[in-house]
Amino acid sequence: MHKASNTITPSRFSTIDMTKIAVVAALYLVITLIIAPISYGPIQFRISESLNFLALHNKRYIWAVSIGVFIANFMTYGPIDMIVGSVSTFIFLYIGRWVGDQLVKLAKQSQFTLLSDQWIRYMSLTVIFALSMFTTTTTIVLVGADAAFLPTYISLALSEFAAMTLGMFIMYPLSKRIDFDR
Repeated sequence: MHKASNTITPSRFSTIDMTKIAVVAALYLVITLIIAPISYGPIQFRISESLNFLALHNKRYIWAVSIGVFIANFMTYGPIDMIVGSVSTFIFLYIGRWVGDQLVKLAKQSQFTLLSDQWIRYMSLTVIFALSMFTTTTTIVLVGADAAFLPTYISLALSEFAAMTLGMFIMYPLSKRIDFDR
């Protein structure tokens, strides 16, 4: 799943990498906009978040999804949401990759074989993104939406968990048919 040449530095991206980044960023935007009424606000459900799992296959997709979030967030709270949302996505995708790798190593050391390495990575990213909704909640509260922090956080965390869980059952079978690592 992880290759040595799997770099995160934009200057090392090939034309094909850049094209794949653009396509995934555009997909994120289109999927978000198609279900726009429920993609934004204190109560939201972004099925486009299922594209987060691509970052577990190749680091270029950290950039792709972050760019997609940056553009999609223009539609809500403007520059604040664009910056906070995309930077948060970038950071938590990177953290999610690292945590997933550590959990896979731990599972191998303890000879835990109930789940495949990929399922462990997918499930850890799902939990991390659900917990990361404090950044989105903070943005919503700070820009003046009439929302209390804790109920909004719980709502966003649960909806993110649901969207990512649904996304697991979409992306995992796709990853068996399409080589996202390349």
